[in-house]
Amino acid sequence: MEIISLKNEKDIQELLVECYKSTRLFAEVFFKERFFVDFSPLHDEIFDLIDSGAPRIAIAAPRGFGKTSIVGLAYAAKRILFQDSRLLMHVSMSFDAACQQTENLKHELLSNRIIKALFPAIKARNAIGLDESFSKKAWVTQDTLVYPRGSGQQVRGILFHNARPDTIIIDDLENPESIANDDLRKKNKEWFHADLMKTTSRVSKDWQIVYIDTLKHEDSLLEELLNAPGWESIRLEACDDELKPTAPNFMTREDILAEYNYHKNHGVLDVFYREFRNLPISTEDAVFKPEYFKYYEEAGRDLKVYEKDKTELIPAKSLLNVTICDPAKTVKLQSAESAVLTFGVSRKDHKIFVRESFADKVYPDELYDQMFQQVLTFKSMILAVEVTSLHAFISQPIENEMRVRSIFPIYLELKAVGKKEERIATLAPLYKLGYIYHNRVCCQRLESQLLGFPRSKYWDCMDAEAYITKVMDEYAYYFDPEGMDDEDEELEYEELLDDDDDPLEIMDVGGIWQQRSYI
Repeated sequence: MEIISLKNEKDIQELLVECYKSTRLFAEVFFKERFFVDFSPLHDEIFDLIDSGAPRIAIAAPRGFGKTSIVGLAYAAKRILFQDSRLLMHVSMSFDAACQQTENLKHELLSNRIIKALFPAIKARNAIGLDESFSKKAWVTQDTLVYPRGSGQQVRGILFHNARPDTIIIDDLENPESIANDDLRKKNKEWFHADLMKTTSRVSKDWQIVYIDTLKHEDSLLEELLNAPGWESIRLEACDDELKPTAPNFMTREDILAEYNYHKNHGVLDVFYREFRNLPISTEDAVFKPEYFKYYEEAGRDLKVYEKDKTELIPAKSLLNVTICDPAKTVKLQSAESAVLTFGVSRKDHKIFVRESFADKVYPDELYDQMFQQVLTFKSMILAVEVTSLHAFISQPIENEMRVRSIFPIYLELKAVGKKEERIATLAPLYKLGYIYHNRVCCQRLESQLLGFPRSKYWDCMDAEAYITKVMDEYAYYFDPEGMDDEDEELEYEELLDDDDDPLEIMDVGGIWQQRSYI
């Protein structure tokens, strides 16, 4: 029910109490014309954090999701109308941008029919008596000073009737152009920490700082605050790794795909991940770049490979197929992401195909199902599983399940050596040399993680992928020299027959001979 239609004073007061408790309800009741689309769970995370009472809040929100309206209008108006703030400072990348937001706030306070009906005494007047060094654009309402400031401007020593800033709204602080400059980023951070963060009272703790923006750089102030102690934070995304929307009433899957394809086609996919997923990616310093990704399609018994000037067909039967599993390293596998990827390796053509990619929080039985389904689908000769720190607790159930299901690929235990960052970085030369091809239909999550490396939000897919080189090295499976023919392969086979140190089973793997030891 609309508040202005309520006749009973008690009902109005009760609704006002609820609005005071909930910024979301306040926004829905007082600013229905601004918030005409239903809020999503993504927006609820913003409201919940604002209403939590945390003194320092950092929110990375996708572009176009109404973050400025929520914080700069609804939150600010609520703090003013309920007299929770004596000095509200709105800070933006420029003084003009901050003034525009505070003028919009003033206009709403003076023209909103519900506010005029319930708060008839609301007025706005110029801030008289402030030092000339402070903004003449400041104004006072409800005995609250609203004070706009731009990045780098003077903020030290601001007082209003002995009150220091108790509400600081920081919205879109970092300039997309200047943020690329190391010196300017450093200067902005120094001003933020040395000046702006020192304006609140050291005695009274009844203040709140809300920083809201869209990520613009991997070394941005926002990225720093999202991971800083003393700051409550959330990183919100318009979609997940599979491009499924998190707030479909704001951006549908079709909208997400259109944006994704637009940025991909223009070679600025990193911009998509920053603007819509708030993932820090530097095009200049990225280990993996969108232009490194090459694609193929499964075409029945062949793989259709797209090169710049031709389309090549590679017989699927000529590949060595390897399924690699990187299970979650937790007691409860379902509490963290596990990954299963299948690769097809062509020695003759110097290509590694990512044929299937799966990652999710799953129970052990679901992980086994996915693992063995890929083994059967692609007739994988090798099943390799990372067992670091878990050993028999991983291997025994898997080998037992292999017997139960009568599926017998070569089983290889993978033990992590070094840091995962170092392992994943070894993939970079393979991508730069054009050896790796992605299946178009299933590699979005993998690409998302590679593009964000080494600051990716998730690591599961690319960590599993990094083991393909270890598997190839384990079985001495390397790319053939140019011009190598079938006679060379026969010589390799004869060499294997001369090695009688261990009992061997000689196996034909896509035309290349392979060995398996029995223990």
